[in-house]
Amino acid sequence: MTHAHAFDHHVDVAKRWLAEISEQLDLRESDSPRALRALRAGLHAIRDRLPPHEVLDLAAQLPVMIRGFFVEGWSLRTSVHQIRDPAAMIAHVQHELQDRHLDPVDVLRSVIQLLVEHVTVGEIEDVLATLPGSLRELWHDLTGHALVDGNVPG
Repeated sequence: MTHAHAFDHHVDVAKRWLAEISEQLDLRESDSPRALRALRAGLHAIRDRLPPHEVLDLAAQLPVMIRGFFVEGWSLRTSVHQIRDPAAMIAHVQHELQDRHLDPVDVLRSVIQLLVEHVTVGEIEDVLATLPGSLRELWHDLTGHALVDGNVPG
């Protein structure tokens, strides 16, 4: 049983990410399954728009357990979904979320904010560089952070 302690840190980090999502979405602590669905839906919408090399680069910066949710159901052969505009991105979140009580825009905002806070600025800029202009604008509109062209949040 002493080997189980090797996972404690990873579990704690995942719990912190879920707590942050819960707080941003105004969910109770008992709503952790909803927070997890929200996190997964937002991460998958972002992931499914990225080219494979960027999926792997972003995954490398995620906590171990969150990385598992991020790549769940994905493979290198998965083609980039045709998410070309904000409406398609939000629809993707809504489809995967399957929760009519959570706003997909709020979910996407919360996930993006979490990434902005925990992933390096360089990686966020790399992610944004792969997105069409309208999705970069959505990212900026949802977070208020302009991370492209050297604009780093203060």
